[in-house]
Amino acid sequence: MANPVTWFEIIGPDASALHRFYKDVFDWKLTAPVAEMGNYSMLEGHEPGIGGGIGGGQSPDERRVSVYIESSTPEAHLTKALASGARLIMPVTTITPDTTIAMFLDPAGNTVGILKANPRRPSAAQAARAASGGTRRRSATRKKATAKRKTAKKSARKTTARKRTKRR
Repeated sequence: MANPVTWFEIIGPDASALHRFYKDVFDWKLTAPVAEMGNYSMLEGHEPGIGGGIGGGQSPDERRVSVYIESSTPEAHLTKALASGARLIMPVTTITPDTTIAMFLDPAGNTVGILKANPRRPSAAQAARAASGGTRRRSATRKKATAKRKTAKKSARKTTARKRTKRR
């Protein structure tokens, strides 16, 4: 699917209450809240689902649920959205070196974000496999290690058999 939904946000006036609610109801694990960002916490260990964050709004009465759609060209998608009737909330903004977003209200008033597509980081298993030179090399290494163990066992048996023969 081109431009999938890859992030969500749940924002309300009491971030701590929202954190407690989603932890208690769904057993979600959250990062420590970042005070400078409205006590914003992110999901930990969310896979296979999408990532997301929960926090306080910029105003006491702000309440919203937002989805973020991944895009390699957020400027182009924001321009299309505005031309199609969306209202701008936030222009394309770099939040962190790895995160660029824009936000708008769709024609129905729903908050939608555009998240710049960054190269996906490999999973821990993929990274380990790449570091070891791939699956085939690991299999060959495993076969060699197994062969060495078998040879060592045979040698040990022969030595034990020789010792028994000499004692007799």
